[in-house]
Amino acid sequence: MRSFCEHEPAILGYNILVNRELPKRVYGKTGVRMPILSLGGAGVLQEKNRKREALEIIREAVDSGVYYLDTAQQYRDSELIFGEAIAGIREKVFLSTKSAARDYDGAWRDLQNSLKRLRTDKLEQWIVHHVSYPHEIDRLFAPDGAIKAFQQAKEQKIVKSIGISGHNDPEMLKTAMERFPFDMVLFPLNPTEPHHPRAFTKEFLEYARRKGVGLAVMKVMGVGRLVGEGRFTVSELFRYALSYPIHTAVILPNSLRELRELVQAAREFKPLSQSELRALEERGKPLTAQVAGMYHQWP
Repeated sequence: MRSFCEHEPAILGYNILVNRELPKRVYGKTGVRMPILSLGGAGVLQEKNRKREALEIIREAVDSGVYYLDTAQQYRDSELIFGEAIAGIREKVFLSTKSAARDYDGAWRDLQNSLKRLRTDKLEQWIVHHVSYPHEIDRLFAPDGAIKAFQQAKEQKIVKSIGISGHNDPEMLKTAMERFPFDMVLFPLNPTEPHHPRAFTKEFLEYARRKGVGLAVMKVMGVGRLVGEGRFTVSELFRYALSYPIHTAVILPNSLRELRELVQAAREFKPLSQSELRALEERGKPLTAQVAGMYHQWP
């Protein structure tokens, strides 16, 4: 496996006549130079009956310079589709998957299944999926909890980095990060997020930044609810997220057209001023209940 710190992805030849350079940021203490756009693996990328379209999206994303690929055990057929998409180009991607198991045996089973489905023997990143409640923290850190499996997988060099994700309560992620040296964290960020009582932007983002971990954000498009006439453009939402001190935005495109729009937004990225950030947040405020209010309730 070549180092992502030293080399850029090779051209894969899918006949896309575009400039393949994407802006990059150092992904926290991992040292990886990460493109500011990463590929999420739910939606169309988990649907077996849309596999042909999903394969095209994944391969064009990699060819465009997007090499952090994010999937999960819980995303239906996503791992199988990603495994097929990256056959022959495995060394060119930063592969990440997740386990929602809270016990040791369950986490190991998930890892073994993920490796098989993804057609690989190692991962660049393995994430503890959607941690939301105190009882999950207790179970994760029990003597037979999942954290032990994550730690062993890293010690055995099956996984290079360990992460944690959540979209419900930032205090739960902070508690977990106080108990274990995670390499990265994945959390939501969009113009409705600051208006939620448990906003990740209030204190958690600065806490995580001080920890020096890789900072990846999700829900940038508000699960699709923020994009459209009278709401926001893809470019506005992308610029909003990347104007914060984070490293990459994990976003799911449901079509090649959406992927190309995202890639263009990443290539043309310019940070917003503080006044521009606040203006977008004011526009997002009336949508808080149906966006941030929705995913903050998910388990």
